[in-house]
Amino acid sequence: MRKLTPNEKLIAVVAILPVMADLMEDIKLFQLSKKYGNLFIEEVRKTDNTIIRDAELDAQSQQINIQRAFVQWLQNEFVEQ
Repeated sequence: MRKLTPNEKLIAVVAILPVMADLMEDIKLFQLSKKYGNLFIEEVRKTDNTIIRDAELDAQSQQINIQRAFVQWLQNEFVEQ
């Protein structure tokens, strides 16, 4: 398996973090966990909005496709028994 380049890693992280933030919003967090979770979600949303706003249409489509593929992978692989 080939290694991802630093740029490919950045693209993957930028695409996956909004999905992670969505998942975190659905989890009940308490006290400090809730505070830090909300800070994380807020930062992810700000970064995602900045990147999407400044990105070309192809890059936006690529990010959305990565997000959809990640969500589909989660749905297929994480099934409660």
